[in-house]
Amino acid sequence: MSTTEYKQAPRTAWINAIRAEVLRVGKRIPEVARVAHVGVWIATYADADGTSSFPGRETLAILAGCSQETVTRCVKVLMGVGALERKRRPNASSLYRLCLFLPGGLPWEEHIHHYTDTRQRKAHAKKKAESAAEVARKASMDVVRGAEPDNVDGRGPDSVHGGGSGFAAQDPDSVHGRPRTASVDVFRTASMAGVYKVPPTCGRDPRTDHDSVADSPRPQTRVGAGEEGESTEQFQETTGPAARPEAPGERFSEEHRHCECGTRLVRTDRDLCGGCIKQKAEVAKAAEARKPVQGTFLLPLTGGGQGVPASRRERPQWLLEDLTVPERVCGCGRSYRLSDSDICPDCVFAAEQQRSALDSASTG
Repeated sequence: MSTTEYKQAPRTAWINAIRAEVLRVGKRIPEVARVAHVGVWIATYADADGTSSFPGRETLAILAGCSQETVTRCVKVLMGVGALERKRRPNASSLYRLCLFLPGGLPWEEHIHHYTDTRQRKAHAKKKAESAAEVARKASMDVVRGAEPDNVDGRGPDSVHGGGSGFAAQDPDSVHGRPRTASVDVFRTASMAGVYKVPPTCGRDPRTDHDSVADSPRPQTRVGAGEEGESTEQFQETTGPAARPEAPGERFSEEHRHCECGTRLVRTDRDLCGGCIKQKAEVAKAAEARKPVQGTFLLPLTGGGQGVPASRRERPQWLLEDLTVPERVCGCGRSYRLSDSDICPDCVFAAEQQRSALDSASTG
């Protein structure tokens, strides 16, 4: 039997101790297993004495299959319970050292909140607290506004219907679940008889500050016009077709003047109504527009040379050559075939043009 005693290295002893802690509190606090997972990966980078471990957060996040923020929270828990020490280094990853401890003595309950209190959970807890505060505020306002503590939004609960188990009558004022309010007829009656009723403006001027037009002088009633037995046809035959009743019981007299269209004339200085005047003006305007207009180029001119116009000069014609005449040579050097001319057709045409230009200059 060998008497040699083997001792565990500090790194191995730390890993065994952290494993025993997970088995001890893993069922009660499941987050301890995730924290220990990151701690074991840190221990794999340490020396045998548990020092000189400096893996980066990104490396630990890849190994543990989590985010870098989760790695930071796990390190905070291990440092809180006293199982790990950290030393920050400028422009480099942190330096870790494994601290030996006895299993069963780490206070996980006091420091596990560093892992569980995430930003999302804090935001959710804050939102939940604000919602609870809003509900409590509304409840307090309802209690103050209502007459009884069990009122909801200022309305009392529905009363219990008496009688049997049958359905209640569907009265709009007594439907179960609907607040007790006045009936529609009560509201309609109150609105129609209230002080805010606006009188109708049909047939009258809604603004009483306007000056009314004075009544026109009424004609005298003809003798016997109101007697019984006289019909409307007889009255029209007496007064003529232009006479029309102005109102019930009132008739026009012969001194009233009317337009050609039968409209009564109000102004004494006119023989036509406004509509007929406008129509005649439009007809006259249309006739004036259809009247032919003589152009300025047809008007006679005054002054200047208005004598007998000079006769139009004919354009000189080009002489045709006779092929039967022997060929001759002009003074300009061109050959031609003319029997009655001593010069070529080109010289004849040029001479005629020059003569026409001189005649035009002498007459102008």
